[in-house]
Amino acid sequence: MSIELISKLREMTGAGIKDCNNALKEANNDIEQAIKILREKGIASAVKRADRSAKQGIVYSSISDDKKTGVLVEVNCETDFVARTDQFKNLVVTIASHVAKSQSQENILEQKYDNTQTVKDLITNAIATIGENIILKRAVKFVSNGVVSSYIHMNNSLGVLVDFECSEEVAKSEQFQTLTKEIAMQIAAVSPLYITRDQVPAEEVAKEKEIYVKQLQDEGKPANIIEKIVVGKLDKFYSQICLIDQPYMRDTTGKEKIKEVIAKAGKDIVVKQFARFKIGE
Repeated sequence: MSIELISKLREMTGAGIKDCNNALKEANNDIEQAIKILREKGIASAVKRADRSAKQGIVYSSISDDKKTGVLVEVNCETDFVARTDQFKNLVVTIASHVAKSQSQENILEQKYDNTQTVKDLITNAIATIGENIILKRAVKFVSNGVVSSYIHMNNSLGVLVDFECSEEVAKSEQFQTLTKEIAMQIAAVSPLYITRDQVPAEEVAKEKEIYVKQLQDEGKPANIIEKIVVGKLDKFYSQICLIDQPYMRDTTGKEKIKEVIAKAGKDIVVKQFARFKIGE
């Protein structure tokens, strides 16, 4: 058994010396057959790892050069040590690249990555070589008529993707480019659930209103006063969960709303959609 052949197989598969040696013996020194044997054994070991908890990982975003397409992915592993390795990071970048090229966001794991494997196979093979359970927890792709922007927290534990609708003229302005970063950071920090009030389900609003009315009735407030107080409480409720009604985090007075910040940056700017991924949520 040549050392060169074992070294080549190790480089191609990431498997250990003993495993490579045994696979080459079994394959009669046919390196392609040895790779197949190792993959099969790797898949078997990967299945055993599938029930192990994967609560670490990274969130990664990618934006096209024209800023019309953006993707955000969260890939989990078992330890922070593995999450920091180049091999794991390269896997995440590869998955994000596939999502960006894909025509569908449905069943990403079952999609063909290349002529020989699916995205699931790609991850399974990585599990075999890295030695930890790895999960593609979620992925999203925005294709915009305006601009897609993103924000990734410095430790890659939190990421945001935002789709803005705006004119080409506004998109070129420095003020708008600053705005996209600020909005993405606002979403990261404050975690809104919706963009506007009309996106909040009616039953959710009704439930909140019912709670407020009951509280005020128990306090003995008259009906005409209750109605006015409930309006104010609902305004506060919206300011907590709706992006454009939230107080701008940079404003220390708490008076300036996000919708006012957007209006200052240019005419007809609309936040169309956003995604916020945080490891562990």
